[in-house]
Formats: sequence, structure tokens, C-alpha cells
Amino acid sequence: MQNEDKIGSYKILDKIGEGGMADIFKALQPALKRNVVIKKLKDPNREIVARFKKEALISASFTQENVLAIYDFIYSNRSYYLVMEYVDGEDLRTIIDHMSPLPVHIAVLVILEIARGLEYTHNQNIIHRDIKPSNILISHEGNVKLIDFGVAKDDTNTQLTVTGLIVGTPSYMSPEQAHGDALSPQSDLYALGILLYEMLTGLKPFYGSNNTEILAKIVRSKYTPAHRINPEISFRLRRVMRKMLKKERHKRYKNAAALIHDLEKCIPWQIRSKKKEIILRFLDKLDKNTLTPSEDTIKAAMLEKSSSWGWHALRYSLAAALLSCGYAIFVNFSKMELGYIQLKNPVAQMELNIDGKHHRVVQKNQIFLGPYLQGAHVVEANDPINNSTYISRILLKANDTTRVNVLLPANPASAQIVIKAVPSGASILVDGNPLHGDSGELNISAGWHTFEIRQPGYQTYSEKRFLRAAESYTLNYTLSRL
Repeated sequence: MQNEDKIGSYKILDKIGEGGMADIFKALQPALKRNVVIKKLKDPNREIVARFKKEALISASFTQENVLAIYDFIYSNRSYYLVMEYVDGEDLRTIIDHMSPLPVHIAVLVILEIARGLEYTHNQNIIHRDIKPSNILISHEGNVKLIDFGVAKDDTNTQLTVTGLIVGTPSYMSPEQAHGDALSPQSDLYALGILLYEMLTGLKPFYGSNNTEILAKIVRSKYTPAHRINPEISFRLRRVMRKMLKKERHKRYKNAAALIHDLEKCIPWQIRSKKKEIILRFLDKLDKNTLTPSEDTIKAAMLEKSSSWGWHALRYSLAAALLSCGYAIFVNFSKMELGYIQLKNPVAQMELNIDGKHHRVVQKNQIFLGPYLQGAHVVEANDPINNSTYISRILLKANDTTRVNVLLPANPASAQIVIKAVPSGASILVDGNPLHGDSGELNISAGWHTFEIRQPGYQTYSEKRFLRAAESYTLNYTLSRL
């Protein structure tokens, strides 16, 4: 920085952010009496400087209300600075984290605005390549802005393309982007479909414990339909989302204009005509939605396991809330009603999450969980062996048990196996996931798997086998005594 208070002719007001690549400042442009954002590059190596300059050059000519404006590019005292439009508001990541799932009409309005920004940039032969919630800003005036063209691709200039480099954020990539193939405007529209899915459900359609697992799921393009999680999604909007998330890009929308045409049919014109006012009113709720030691605190505590220790912890948290907030919270809590969840047909190796919190599966035929506050909850069951997922959004009633029939979808690229072990009762593990006794018939994804048999007093047996899709196997194991 040239000094502590100024960068060129801009007066620094505050440091508002810091990332791996740049520091972000709020500043004043005295000549025009307007606030701006200045991004200062941290590491001036050649590749990052090229990306920084590229963002400036690509964005400098943008004059569309849904795309962030770039005002200036400065090189001074061996530092690079990018001067941009200042948006007083929140990024979509913050909004999703605090308020998802979003109302359907809000999600569609926001996606429509982003699509209009993409329509403009695509007509300039620019592919964004990194559509994600943190790259969307929503202002307190109800404006939606697409930002960060640092990894964008100009179809008229491919000099900055690096062979073998996959650019973007894994959770929001298209199948062709995950493959490292050439991208097109449909790639951005696919990412926009992922974004719409997350806004409406609070979940990403493709998830995993690491980037490799996420990319593999994107390439397979198998996901739980959003309406199974959020039944408020209309049939018309379901069709739009399915088309946005088609694996083959030629089956997706040809361009953003076609997507906009169909999305506009999903909400009444009365809502579209007042989009800024409606988005602004919704954003105002975020400012008021700060967590206090009231029902939000109590609900968070209630979602912990209902063990003896958990209930003691809950009582202490309630006591602290009562001391700090008084009798009103006690009255609110006394009105809260609780319910239970019964899961039927769980598989032995199932991984279970309720509202994002992990639970161990300890019974094979049915599972009772709770207590939980009445209202909406998300049940997610994963079968790591068959690589399948069941997600259900349930409405829990007070003083009642809601029954959920877990129906894990079959994997078409799976094999059927039966595992039998001697002695009876030996522990069976498939890819490290324990089964209970003889497996019966088990669906398992095709490919290489590790089978391990354990029993105290016997030698542990382990082997790797390749299973072919649509074939059946009976695996017999007899352990030797020590």
C-alpha cells in the first residue's frame, strides 16, 4: 500500500476481508464521492498476476446490472490493485448458511438475476467457470451481482489455459469440468442448477468426504431429486432443474435466454415485477435472524444425542439461557413439543444423519431416535457399500412418532453378493464397513472391494476382489484357529 490511508487517489476506509490470494479493502473515491472495493494482490507470482490482470481485462467492459463493475487497475510500489464496485449486502453463501432452505420464489428470483448476468457475459464469449454461492452478492437494495471472473475463460483468447488443470470449485462443477474437458455456456448453467438445488434444499446434490469423491459423483451424475427433500418445489420447476442438471450438455438449456424463459414461468409475474422489493424484504430477515440464547440455542442442544450426559448438558444450557434471558424463554420452552423418529428397513452398514448430525446405526430392523422439536427435519441415509443415498424431509408432530421407510435406491452398476463366514457370528467388514453376521443378499457397487473376516481366537482373513456389474457372487470364508 502506498501509505496507511491511500491507494492511488482512493482513501482507505477499512479492511473488510482477507483471502489466500488477496486482501480486500473498503475505500472512498473522493472525485466521484462513492465507495469502492479494492482488492490487493498478496502473492505477485506470474501465474496469479496473469489471472489478476485477466479478471480486470475481462470485467472492465461489463455494463450489466447483474455483473460487478470494475473501475480501475493499479500497479504501484510492486503491488497490484483491482478497484471494483462496492456492494452493501451479503454473499449468497452467508444467506444459505443462515436461512436455507430458501422460499421457492426467492430462490427462483435470485437464479433469474444470475442467469441474466450469465446471458450478458456469454454473449461476450465469456464463460465464468466458478459459479458458487460466495461469488454471488445480494445488496440491501435488492440487486443480485455475479462477481470474480478471475478464472473465467474468454473463448476468443485461450493463451491462459493450462493443460490438465481443472479450474473451479469441485462441488459446483459440471461433469465436463470435472473431466477437465472443454467448457461451454452450458457448463455455467449446470453450476447454476447446483446452486438452485442448494438454495431450495440446504444440501448440495453431490457431496463427499474429499474432492475426488465429489468429482466422481458429479461424473456419475446420480443425485436425490430436490422435490424429495423440499415438496414445495412445483412440477414445472422440477422439470427446469432436471434439464439444468442433465449429464450430457446437449440435453441442457442451449443458452441462458432459454433458461430464463422457462424460469419466468415458475413464479407469477406479480412477484417478478417486484423482484427487488421482495428480495430486499427477505434480506432484511437475515439481519434480524441473529442467534440468541432462545429457541435456537435450545433447539441446537436438543439435536444432540439423548444420552444421560446429553440431557445433563441440555439442562445446564437451559439454565444458562434462563439466567441470561429470564422467564420469557422458560415460557417459550414450556410450550415446545417433542417427537420421535422411527426408521424402518435400515441396512446394517448405513451411515445416518439427522439435520446434518451423525448417528450410529445400532439395530438392523428399526431405529428409534429423539426427542426432537416438532417441525421440519432432514433424514439422510447413506449406503457406502452400494454408493446410494436416501434423503427425506419430514414433518415431526408433537408427542408423536414419525415413521420413515428408508428406501435406498439400487445402483444400476452393482453386483449382488452373499457372504457366509465360519465360525458363525464372525465380524464381516466390506471396505472397512461392518456388517452383522451372514450378510444375506447385498447389493454392492461394481469394482474392487476389500473383504475382511474377524473373530477372537481366529486368524483374521482379508482379500481384495473385483466384482462385475449385474453378476451374483457367493463368498464363503472359513477362519483358521490361532
